[in-house]
Parts: sequence; C-alpha cells; structure tokens
Amino acid sequence: MTDGLVVRNSRLLGLFTEIVQGPEGTRRAVEAAGRGIAAEARCTLAILADKLTIRSGSADELLQSALASADRLMELGAIEDDLSELWSRRREGDLGDDAFEAGLEQIIMRLDAWPGSYSRELS
Repeated sequence: MTDGLVVRNSRLLGLFTEIVQGPEGTRRAVEAAGRGIAAEARCTLAILADKLTIRSGSADELLQSALASADRLMELGAIEDDLSELWSRRREGDLGDDAFEAGLEQIIMRLDAWPGSYSRELS
C-alpha cells in the first residue's frame, strides 16, 4: 500500500476504490466493487479501441458516428454520477447495507453492459 495515496485514472475507479477501502463496505459491497473495477477496465478498453479505429465514409456517416460516440460517453458519465450519488448517500448514512448493495449491483450491471452496446452502436 502507498500510505493512503492512490493514483486514480478515472472517476469510476476512484469511487470503487473508496468503496473497497472505506469502513462502510460490507463483504458483498467489496466484492461488487471489485467487479465494478473490472467493468470499468472493459469500458476504458472499449473507448481506447474506438479512439484508435480509423473510420471511413461520407461526412454524414462520420458525423453520425461521432454523435453516437458522444451519446454513449454521456451515458457512461451518467453511470458515474449515479455511483457517486449512491456512495455519497451511503457515507452520509442515508442507505443501509441492503439498499446500498442493491443499488451498487444495478450500477455494475449497467457498467457491464456498456462496452458491448458502445461497440455495436459505433459499428
């Protein structure tokens, strides 16, 4: 460990790390956060793969592809916002274990589904 100093490459990674390290984390929440870290990595790889893809087509097709990419990134941002809100409510004591774990599972399901829909949308 690095005396509490954690390098954060993304907002999602930072939030999941806080859940794992925080005293509020139950065993189920820590396990879910671990799955969330893996899901976040898949999202990052999907974004990088898209950035490295050379596209061809008409100006309209390229514009549609860029707009679809922007929409999907906004969806990922909404997932981040939902996780941030859920974690904030948990730290403030507004959510019990069961409600927090259920909310966390829902967010991770959305995160797990995101890279596949991102790839299909941009094809």
